[in-house]
Amino acid sequence: MSFSQDAIIASIPSHLRQFVVHQHYDEYTPQDQAVWRYIMRRNLDFLSQVAHPAYLTGLEKTGISLDAIPDIEDMNRRLSKIGWKAVVVDGFVPPAAFMEFQAHKILVISAEIRNIKNLLYTPAPDIVHEAAGHAPIIADETYASYLQKIGEYGAKSVFSKLDYEIYEAIRQLSIIKEYPDATPAEIESAERELEAKVAANTVPSESAYLARLHWWTVEYGLIGRPDDFKIFGAGILSSVGESKACLSPEVRKIPLSVKTAEVDYDITRMQPQLFVAASFQHLLDVLEEFADTMCFRRGGLESVRQVMASENVATIELDSGLQISGVITEALTDNQGNLAFIRTAGPTAMAFGDTELDGHGIEWHKDGFSSPVGELRSGGKQLHSCSPDELAGAGIREGEHVCLTFTSGYTAEGVVSGYTYGGGNLLLISFSECTVTSPDGDVVYNPAWGPFDMAVGTRVVSAYSGSADKEKFNVYPPKSEKKAIKVTYTAHQKALFAIYADIDALRRAGTNAAPEKLDEAYSALQQHPDAWLARLELLEASRNAGAVELRDKLERELASIGSANPEIGELIDSGLAFLANPSD
Repeated sequence: MSFSQDAIIASIPSHLRQFVVHQHYDEYTPQDQAVWRYIMRRNLDFLSQVAHPAYLTGLEKTGISLDAIPDIEDMNRRLSKIGWKAVVVDGFVPPAAFMEFQAHKILVISAEIRNIKNLLYTPAPDIVHEAAGHAPIIADETYASYLQKIGEYGAKSVFSKLDYEIYEAIRQLSIIKEYPDATPAEIESAERELEAKVAANTVPSESAYLARLHWWTVEYGLIGRPDDFKIFGAGILSSVGESKACLSPEVRKIPLSVKTAEVDYDITRMQPQLFVAASFQHLLDVLEEFADTMCFRRGGLESVRQVMASENVATIELDSGLQISGVITEALTDNQGNLAFIRTAGPTAMAFGDTELDGHGIEWHKDGFSSPVGELRSGGKQLHSCSPDELAGAGIREGEHVCLTFTSGYTAEGVVSGYTYGGGNLLLISFSECTVTSPDGDVVYNPAWGPFDMAVGTRVVSAYSGSADKEKFNVYPPKSEKKAIKVTYTAHQKALFAIYADIDALRRAGTNAAPEKLDEAYSALQQHPDAWLARLELLEASRNAGAVELRDKLERELASIGSANPEIGELIDSGLAFLANPSD
């Protein structure tokens, strides 16, 4: 099997490929590699004591090295052994698409790595958070199952209209910020638009509740007991600051339950509480309990109304197995409160088992779809359970005129032109010259509008956001073609990167590092008086080589840099600590 990036991209569902880009490994600078080493070694120095054992063993299993930024092809070679893949994405991925990647056992990884100025924290996802935080834990089979399941359910969760608007506002802001010609006024306007949408979103959707459960487990989860726990959440694992903060008694530790989904979070501040799962199996148990409340499992009229309120493409599945995907605009009931008539607007598709029915895609139903649903007044066997012979026995024969009257009072009258079956069930009856009337006698489908396809089914068993056959009916917005201007480096920066590369070679040489080369690197660094991380790496090389005089000079320079800037001083002190006690 090939693990090339092209081969992996070709292997994922076609509608998700638009979000995937190639990792250009040679674009990482030697300074980027040093940033990775610093973060990973600092993190592991602390996490070896507080992380779940699966994280530590998973680093090697998933191809995460302490010494170099992960290569996506090597990661995929290793991930394949546990049934997962990884892809690199660029920019914002729609929440439903992000969850769908997980459902397909695909880790989504940002190719970017944080700037040295944002060494310990970056608000944007980067390869440290996603590769070093998320990937190792999936080596645990039960946790991997949880991650896949929460992705599967998240992809089917019902989004509100405001959820979509917030995503579009985030997407628009990201496009504007990436676009080199954007003005400050345009950026400010997009920021205000996003703030207004977020402020208006006061009633959480089903998707928002599941996102909270995802946050408190996948990102910020603890495992064990409230008084004796380990860390498994990627957001904590990828940040020493977050890891240390979570140990504070000021942060309440609460047993995980389905009620955790009711607790909101604020990404801009330290969380006042964290939730503790008893085990990875406990995660699955809580997720299944939550899933039992979701529209895709409950079905029914209330679920239809929830997806209808989203004003976006959604799917309802009837008890026949017919899946109707489109923007649902009407869900009318009979006098008993049972669903009697449905209508969609715009492109609509019919599917069975998440596979589009031949001839019933968005090209055929491009202007929408409508149909009465429910039981026939004539009673007898439910229509969707009837074979062609049983239909003929009931007077429903292809090529003949028929009038079907529903218990709701709706009627469909016309010439039967065909049937569509799926899984042994009747899904659709197609008519020519068909008239559909409401209980009040209003014509809701006119023969002049063309052939009529009637949905067969008595009740809704599932409802969820998005389409059933996602490849045939792709509802995700196209990726923006606007690109941020490529980063260009000054000659001074390039010279520093070259020094980093030389130092790395000396560091790897260990006791064989040539003394004159060590001195040359030190001399070159004098043109970069603030390059503390390069000095830290050269200090490691000098210690390995036994260059005592150079070691002492570097330690004095690092102390001077640290005293002038306490924030950098803390970074230097931590670096000195893990150099003194290497864990790799």
